[in-house]
Amino acid sequence: MKELQIEILSPNGVIFNGKILSVSFPTVNGIISVFPGHTNLVTKLNNGEIIITEYKKNNIKNISVSGGFIEIAQNNITVIAEFALQSNETNKQKIKQAIELAKNMKNKRQKLIDMSIIESQLQKSTGGLKLGLEIKRKKI
Repeated sequence: MKELQIEILSPNGVIFNGKILSVSFPTVNGIISVFPGHTNLVTKLNNGEIIITEYKKNNIKNISVSGGFIEIAQNNITVIAEFALQSNETNKQKIKQAIELAKNMKNKRQKLIDMSIIESQLQKSTGGLKLGLEIKRKKI
C-alpha cells in the first residue's frame, strides 16, 4: 500500500510530520482529498480543519488551521499554515474559551463604537444648537 508523507508547519513549529494514507484540506475552492498518486498542486489553504488518516495506526487526526498554503509534489505534502493546532479535547476547550473571549471583546468593542457614534452625533447636535442660538441672538 502506498503512502503519503506530510509535514504541517505553523509559526509555532512542526504541528504534524509523518506517513499518512490520505488527507482532506479546506481550500478556497472547497475541500480536497489527497491520496497517493495525487497530481502535483499548489493551492491556498482556507480556515477549517485538516483531516488526516495515519498510515500504520489508521487513526484519524484533526488539525484546525487558519490560512496558508499547500504544496503537493510526488506524494510529499507540505502545509504552511498561518495558524495550526491539533484538535483534541484540551485544545477544543481552549478554542471554545478563545471564541467566547473574542465574542465578549467584540461585544464590548461594539458597545464602545456605539457610544463613540452617539457621542459624535451629540457633539454635532450640540454644535448645531449653539450655532442656531448664536444666529437667533444676532437677529434680535
